[in-house]
Amino acid sequence: MLSSGQADLYRVVGLRHNSPSRQQLLWMYERLTLIREFEERLKWLVETGVPVGAVHYYTGQEACAVGVCAALEPTDWIASTHRGHGHCIAKGVEVHRMMAELYGKATGSNRGKGGSMHITDVRVGMLGVNPIVGMGATHAVGAALSAKVRKTKQVAASFFGEGAASIGAIHEAMNLAAIWKLPVIFVCENNGYAQSTPVEYAVSVPHISDRAAAYNMPGVSATARLYSQIPPSTAGWWNSQRRRSERPRCQQSPKN
Repeated sequence: MLSSGQADLYRVVGLRHNSPSRQQLLWMYERLTLIREFEERLKWLVETGVPVGAVHYYTGQEACAVGVCAALEPTDWIASTHRGHGHCIAKGVEVHRMMAELYGKATGSNRGKGGSMHITDVRVGMLGVNPIVGMGATHAVGAALSAKVRKTKQVAASFFGEGAASIGAIHEAMNLAAIWKLPVIFVCENNGYAQSTPVEYAVSVPHISDRAAAYNMPGVSATARLYSQIPPSTAGWWNSQRRRSERPRCQQSPKN
């Protein structure tokens, strides 16, 4: 069964503590399983020939989206990639509106005009799934700039893959965020391959987060493991993201 449930009920419970509360962990687990179930249903639809358009699956990376979004406030923003179903669900986009969008229905999140790679819901802080590699970062920087201008405590998080880590727009966005000291978290989801190119071949540093030093912003690496290990690893990921989201919220400066 697919159910959005009470997406924001437990989102900020335990946010100020050193570890997730029981309610926070339950929210994480519910989001993890909902993301996986949504994509398993979507795979079945694609395999049976239902015309839902082009899709890119997020399977195996659920803990990244859930861990980051659990550390954010409901009013914060995220910018996604072409592989954005998990980001949408973790931020609270209703799954029935997502599925309606894939079917091209007017009740979809984009009134049926966007499909999988354009799902957007600004009501919950989802700035949009983006089919152009690396360009979500520019949207996050724009949202963070608006927070600074309006003097709010909002934070923007930008997801991107290790392949996008070498795209010019990512570095331009990070540089601008550093210069203007914007409340942005740059989240690189390194799954080891940019299509068929291994990260060791294309990236010169051991960790993508090492590049943060070039922009005078702190960088940290965390691990989201196999699906059977996701709940405990998400707790650790949540802790690292909580610390990261609190810093730009307090000091108005970017994180990587």
